[in-house]
Amino acid sequence: MARRKVQEKRRLQILKALDACLQRKSFEKTSIKDIAREAGVNHGVLHYYFKSKEEILLNYIDYVIEDYRAQAREWMGGRDLEHSTKREFIDEVFAFVNNRITLNKSLSRIFVEIWEIALYNPAVRGKLREAYTRWVEDLGEMISRHIEDKAFARNVSIAMVAFWEGMALFSTVFPPGSLAVGDVLKGFQQRIVEIL
Repeated sequence: MARRKVQEKRRLQILKALDACLQRKSFEKTSIKDIAREAGVNHGVLHYYFKSKEEILLNYIDYVIEDYRAQAREWMGGRDLEHSTKREFIDEVFAFVNNRITLNKSLSRIFVEIWEIALYNPAVRGKLREAYTRWVEDLGEMISRHIEDKAFARNVSIAMVAFWEGMALFSTVFPPGSLAVGDVLKGFQQRIVEIL
């Protein structure tokens, strides 16, 4: 059991090292040796845990998604959403996603690169599809607590995820302040409240 914990800790250390590397340079320019150096391990040890740089990336995507799912559970767990109004529910969901995901420029920049990799790499594309499917399902399940039509709840969750991801992309492409992103996010939030 202790050995398994050490292995999990080491894998997490390597995934966090990839994150740190991606803050400084592209995935393409990041080498296995860079990741190993950042993790504080020999690159041979890194190969014990992951067969390739691509495998590290695939596990990194899971790591990021699970980290944000845990953050969302913690955020939402601290609120009484079962007894909240639609507006209170939407306000909490938007507050979390806007502040922790959509407006997180470093996360957005990394995921723009991952989207590009996914265009040509079926394994990465499949991993992103999995991640977005989970996000849509989680959000759809939360929305369906406030409306009866489950298919409509799913469609709204798809629209919300697509919008947030589009705004994240815009936040990396346009200079700060040029699009009034905060106003756009508030306007979309108001429309979602009206729709629901």
